[in-house]
Amino acid sequence: MDFSEFKRRLGAEPLSEDPELRRACDASPECAALAEEARQMEQKLSQALNIPAPADLVDRLGAITASEHASPDPRPRAAWWRMALAASVLIAVGATGLIWQFKPGWDSVEDYLVDHYRHDGARLVAQAGTSSVEDVQAFLADFDVRASQELAGIVSVVKYCPTPDGKGVHMVLDTTQGLVTVIYMPDTAVRDRSELAFDDVEALLVDLPRG
Repeated sequence: MDFSEFKRRLGAEPLSEDPELRRACDASPECAALAEEARQMEQKLSQALNIPAPADLVDRLGAITASEHASPDPRPRAAWWRMALAASVLIAVGATGLIWQFKPGWDSVEDYLVDHYRHDGARLVAQAGTSSVEDVQAFLADFDVRASQELAGIVSVVKYCPTPDGKGVHMVLDTTQGLVTVIYMPDTAVRDRSELAFDDVEALLVDLPRG
């Protein structure tokens, strides 16, 4: 098994006891180190499981407003689409009034959420504490929006991420009730209050108007 295949399989099941993966760890210090890193990350995440989503989280996300420098958009625009994940709780906040269009690789928003979080959600949670308020506003400025100082002040990781409809922003918030992941995805359809569960994650999609 080459390293890329080992990494893929470990990412799908970090605590796997598969004999083939164990042999790869025995044969390769690089594989063994990656497996130990994954184990420690899973341990950190398990300590955060069952943390309820902060009650005021949607209100804080609503504080992300259109920048005063935003260019007028003549097209009818529905709300934005965002998502948040608090340990085992995922809150997807975004656009109603849009119709999901099939995108290569995903049959639905729910499929995208599962794929996106499994790809790097846990890794970014483990990196919490690496971003500043200035970083947050700079990333959001690319979308002509900005966060309130209160919200920006609790963002500890921020990066661009791909979405079904283009570029988005992936953030990790350090709330009083635990680390919360938020993904801002413009113009992607979401059904208000629909629910989703996968792995150790419980997800809730919420509509939040823009402005």
